[in-house]
Amino acid sequence: MAVVQKRAVAEYRGGPATLAGYGPTDWLGGWRPLWYSCGIILACNLFLWIWDYNFEYYAGLNSNSREFTLYYRTLFWGELISLGIFTGLWYGWLVRTGRELLGEKIEHAEEVRRIAVMWSIIGATSLSLWIEASFWPNWDGAWHQTMVRDTALTPTHIPMFYFFFPLSAILALGTYLYGRFRVPALYGADKGFPWSFTLLIAACVLECVQVAFNEWGHSLWIAEEFFAAPFHWPFVTYGWLAGGMFAFWGETIFRLYEIEKAAEQEQSQPMAEVSG
Repeated sequence: MAVVQKRAVAEYRGGPATLAGYGPTDWLGGWRPLWYSCGIILACNLFLWIWDYNFEYYAGLNSNSREFTLYYRTLFWGELISLGIFTGLWYGWLVRTGRELLGEKIEHAEEVRRIAVMWSIIGATSLSLWIEASFWPNWDGAWHQTMVRDTALTPTHIPMFYFFFPLSAILALGTYLYGRFRVPALYGADKGFPWSFTLLIAACVLECVQVAFNEWGHSLWIAEEFFAAPFHWPFVTYGWLAGGMFAFWGETIFRLYEIEKAAEQEQSQPMAEVSG
């Protein structure tokens, strides 16, 4: 990417990376969304961790209590409403601004920047998937091995099942919408729906569906929260499907090589004309 990087400021027009003096692959250029998106996700996780740490024993043991309604049902609805508002605003912005870009010629540096932004969103999706599949399940398993549940909305379920699970699906589909309008060479309408996003989005959606199956199993079949329970097995499938993320990286890496080759050819043409 050396050729593209050297010509970045000269080629790129109308983008925040150049206006700030950064190239498409500088840490504060194309990679900027990675830092603030992951920072927001970590801040949300820290907030939910502190919330549970302070209130789970005080208000989380009896779902019929006033304290539970105040601290946990309110948290539950707050998560869903916040995610709904975020999804509507973000998807609406992606589609509205994306339609305005259709048919425009994309400079090499700008396409590289957009791919870096896509990688940033995928990085945020990876962080969300890790939190939902590692941090909270361990806490959730420890909680339910010692506490008898009287509701599906337990203190550990509310952050895990009703915030991070849907957040991962929202981020995965949002990444595709970004690429659909902004990286048409890979994800344009004429390319069909890519297998990479088919697998990744299926993984995130399966996790959300698995929540219902998991709660049905614990309520009517096996109350104990041991990790080898049969209705926990589909969670393994989620891990396999999430491997579609590697397909996405493969697709974009090959595209970066194509951009670099095209940039080198364009750079060599004037020199050939002068020497001719």
